Amino acid sequence: MSQTIPSVEPNQKASPEQKLIAPLWHTILLVLVILGLSANSYLQAQRLASRGRMSEGMLLIGYLSNIIIKWGLVAYVSWPMRRRGITIRKAINARWSDARAVWRDLGIALLALAGYYIVGIAGAVVLQGHEARASQTFAQMAPHTALELLVWIAVALSAGFCEEFIFRGYLQEQCRRLTGSVAAAVVIQALIFGAAHGYESWVMLTVFPIGLLFGAVAAWRESLAPTMIAHGAADTIGTVVSFLGHVTRRI
Repeated sequence: MSQTIPSVEPNQKASPEQKLIAPLWHTILLVLVILGLSANSYLQAQRLASRGRMSEGMLLIGYLSNIIIKWGLVAYVSWPMRRRGITIRKAINARWSDARAVWRDLGIALLALAGYYIVGIAGAVVLQGHEARASQTFAQMAPHTALELLVWIAVALSAGFCEEFIFRGYLQEQCRRLTGSVAAAVVIQALIFGAAHGYESWVMLTVFPIGLLFGAVAAWRESLAPTMIAHGAADTIGTVVSFLGHVTRRI
């Protein structure tokens, strides 16, 4: 996904820093924060597995904290981008000038969603034992009440927007400008995206190909709109299905 590089005076040569969408230190700090949050989520998931399900109040605090962190990271990455003339709207680049454009992106999002589930099924087959443990941990974190479900949907939609903006909108474009290669940028951001899901333990290995898929779609479309839709839908659908299964077992 390409963005307009801020102009420089005719007699000036753009410095490496001017060619990036943010200072290099800013990106390094972001990656360190992401890895730190991921390590913490892994430890929290391990504690949860040994203690069992948290109370509704603690679970809701966890959900709300997740939302705050995601939007906080969006604010962090959008700040230097705006200073270089790249607004959030410009980075998303939806180009929805008419209904046909909207339907086109919805169709692409549906295909990306299908790819997401194919990767998930393949991962479940390859990582059977690890997948079972991850599913058990997710069941303890998943909503069991209507209020929890409502807040979790806000988490899922925030993940769809924020994670796509951070990984495909910021990191992928920054890596493209650093390496001069779209393919390298897609791979690098996918590796960091996979590493960001520490709470999934070994199953986070399946997150890497999902990051590749979403990164490739964003690069091809030069837009974040399809992957934002697919990502938000994937997180929402999985949790709603889990919630309905829990409600059915209680009846």
